[in-house]
Amino acid sequence: RGKQHALSRGLHAMAFRFRLRHGFRCAWRPAGAWRTRSFSTGSLPGEALAPGMPGGAAKLSDIAKVPLLIKESPVRVREIWLERFQDNPLAVAGALTDQDFRSLKANAEACPMFVVPLPRGEGYANLVWQAQGNRVLFKTLEGFQQNSPVIDLGVNFFTELLMSHQLVLLRGEIKSNLLSKDEAAKMVRFMREAYCDPTLFGWVKRFNHSARDFDWQEYMSTARPLERWQSM
Repeated sequence: RGKQHALSRGLHAMAFRFRLRHGFRCAWRPAGAWRTRSFSTGSLPGEALAPGMPGGAAKLSDIAKVPLLIKESPVRVREIWLERFQDNPLAVAGALTDQDFRSLKANAEACPMFVVPLPRGEGYANLVWQAQGNRVLFKTLEGFQQNSPVIDLGVNFFTELLMSHQLVLLRGEIKSNLLSKDEAAKMVRFMREAYCDPTLFGWVKRFNHSARDFDWQEYMSTARPLERWQSM
């Protein structure tokens, strides 16, 4: 809990500095974005997201016929999985090799939280993510600070085929009106790169282990996350 409080203080300090410099709030929501499904967080204001917070289906068998998938090759499983959610406006899908997943999971366990800017007009909104086991939950920085029950995106990694196919299936479920399907896909890709790209992961480590020393403006100018986002 001490580490969670330190991260929380770092987020509050970052948001305060941002308001002083720019004179407006860190997070932005489009019209109608508050008409969202609610989830009970069970956490204290400003603390890390509660472990019991919903993020989507917990088991692969909840959304797929696992015995049929096991009969297919890894390449075919990936094709089936991507096709399954291709036309679903509220879901994004992906697949990771066992090596990529193990690397991502180890880094996520060591550094479970980060902030990502979401382009909005001439500015951007800030979203916080937190890794919890085999899932990653996203919510706005403003929502995080206010202990809002709204989760904007829940991402699950399904490991049922890890041993047999050396493959982990990913599914992201859009939980609010904040993100489009394309933006959700980019959010997931950014998260994956943050844990796999050594340079970007350096910022994630600083954010998690030296939250008070994390300088948002330095991160924006050096890591250039907005430019990275636009190139996806």
